[in-house]
Amino acid sequence: MRPTGIVRRIDELGRIVVPKELRRTLRIREGDSVEIYVDENGNTVLRKYSPVGQLKAMSHDMAEALAESSGLVALICDKDVVLASAGPGAPDLSDRAIGRAVEKSMSDRQVLLVHFSGGGEASSIVDPGDDGFVIVSAAIAPIIVDGEAVGAVVVGTTSNVTTVGELEEGLVVTAAGYFARQVG
Repeated sequence: MRPTGIVRRIDELGRIVVPKELRRTLRIREGDSVEIYVDENGNTVLRKYSPVGQLKAMSHDMAEALAESSGLVALICDKDVVLASAGPGAPDLSDRAIGRAVEKSMSDRQVLLVHFSGGGEASSIVDPGDDGFVIVSAAIAPIIVDGEAVGAVVVGTTSNVTTVGELEEGLVVTAAGYFARQVG
């Protein structure tokens, strides 16, 4: 753990204020759940709670199954990062921040088919890394639990020649529905 230099008092109701700068850095928004645990050294640790993140092993299995059946790249995401990725030529995208298109699918609570012509916009599925990996066409379905988007399933291609369509849309909708049942 790295120190932040921030000290806060606990009020009479046992509350503590997490500073705005820290919330912004950790992408914690109003209404988000925070998990509290104690590590082996007795330190209290706050971590943003991810209901989909609790299904990490299942996320890897689902990403592999989707990639195998579609022949494309598959991603399972929570509200902030990629939890699991699989597919031809795909590097491990775990912990890479999600892009604008995935955020939009979750905030609008609807399935999106997105196609990019390349260039800088192509990073809208996941934040670009040093590996140059970009998804240029994708189907994105939000994972909805009790009316709230808690993650997303993505199936996409890195080829400018191929685009996703109804089949891939059906795959992500089915997988997102499955995750919603597991989380809910």
